[in-house]
Amino acid sequence: MSRPESGAQVIEPHALAFDGFRWHARAFCRRDGVLKDFLLSRILEARDSGLTESASADDRAWQEKIELVIAPHPGLSEAQTRVFEMDYAMEEGVARIPVRRALLHYALKRLGLDTDPDARAPRDQQIVLVNRDEVMAALGA
Repeated sequence: MSRPESGAQVIEPHALAFDGFRWHARAFCRRDGVLKDFLLSRILEARDSGLTESASADDRAWQEKIELVIAPHPGLSEAQTRVFEMDYAMEEGVARIPVRRALLHYALKRLGLDTDPDARAPRDQQIVLVNRDEVMAALGA
């Protein structure tokens, strides 16, 4: 969706990832010269394009993991807090979720952590990102 016109591209995929809704191929894009995600549902044709120029080890965003530290929203009641601690198998009030940096945007969106927790009521935003500054820095935001 980054270009108004569709067209053939040569990509060098090295991994598949499911974001909770859709499948993506993590690949080097020869046209743009960068590693990025391609939705499998938008790939209309595939064929062998020869030798690859990139290696999965070169994809630092894929290799690097970021830890999401989540906790129940502080605005929840004690009983509600216990429910979410059980839902997410929290220990000492937090859960730690390792995420590849390349998939960080998808994980935050899927968990509803991609917006400011104060923008939604605690019943709508049941968990919060404890290490928000660190995670946002990893996103480049």
